[in-house]
Amino acid sequence: MQLRYLGDSHDFIKFALLRHLHDALNVRLGINWYLTCPKDVDKPDNQDGGQRHHMNGDEWRRWMGNLFDEITNFQEPGSRSFENFRKSTILPSDTLYCQAPLKTTDDRSKWHKEAMAALSHADLIFLDPDNGFEVPSWTKRTRSKYATYVEARDYYALRKIVVGIQFARQCDPVVRGKQIRDNLIPCSSCTTNLPVLRGHVTPNILFLTISPVSRFKAVKEALESFAARSPIFGTDAKTKKVVKRVEVIP
Repeated sequence: MQLRYLGDSHDFIKFALLRHLHDALNVRLGINWYLTCPKDVDKPDNQDGGQRHHMNGDEWRRWMGNLFDEITNFQEPGSRSFENFRKSTILPSDTLYCQAPLKTTDDRSKWHKEAMAALSHADLIFLDPDNGFEVPSWTKRTRSKYATYVEARDYYALRKIVVGIQFARQCDPVVRGKQIRDNLIPCSSCTTNLPVLRGHVTPNILFLTISPVSRFKAVKEALESFAARSPIFGTDAKTKKVVKRVEVIP
């Protein structure tokens, strides 16, 4: 997560989902920001995030008007701070946060343990790295941009619902989502897949979830109902079917 992208179109979908899960599941949210500094992890001209298409149309306002109004306060670079975010009502007031920077030189296991302690009273943990889950090609410089499967497993072991973000760049989002879900399954005691959510923005954003067995049915229903209530994105050129802004990858 990088503060320079706070309030972009990906964030709109992310916060809409978190609000929905909070209400549908009656859970306390814990947000693990995976905060990075651009100059430490990115090339100088990197602009992977920061798309703000939601500011150009009424679709987003009709979808969730109160979130739209709140998120407009983060369109100017000077407004993008944790202090301003926590003063907002974008997420519930009892939400817990880990906003400690994750630096390439840090003891990652120490950072992870401190994050777990900060979020210990949350029921649902949201993992919010720059890119998504770990990849074989990560380097010492870029690994702070990824969450690890071990980190997801550790939260799950504490009986937390775990939702992770994944950006799908230069790949088939459906294939990528299923690959990551297959990698996440061994982190949980579930053998049945929860749906992957795909957000149609540029690049596509995926949400992957593991859940304690006792909450599995409710979590599945909450994920599916969020996608069902999202606005229409367009029409598939091949099938001519209506495509939602957020769709389910079964």
